[in-house]
Amino acid sequence: MKFLLILQGDGEPGLQRDEFERVAHDAGELVGGELLADPQLSVRLPDCRPTRIDGYYVVDVESRERAVELARLLPDARAAGRSVEIRAVMQPTAADF
Repeated sequence: MKFLLILQGDGEPGLQRDEFERVAHDAGELVGGELLADPQLSVRLPDCRPTRIDGYYVVDVESRERAVELARLLPDARAAGRSVEIRAVMQPTAADF
């Protein structure tokens, strides 16, 4: 199952995520991820005040519980003003092809 781990909040975005990346990579569960450019460089339609999203990771794990376990390794899950949202990625069905 694939999950998107969304890094968000108003606190310090420059946190070290080495432990998460090492554990997820070594387990073969890290699909990818990126940090995002400053929100001031974005365009929002319609114009509203969003939750600040700084980056994301995609993991491919056996269960939701494992996705939560990996997300807990991210310092964003413990830092004041930061959070990690864990969202399942919808899988296409054979009818979609």
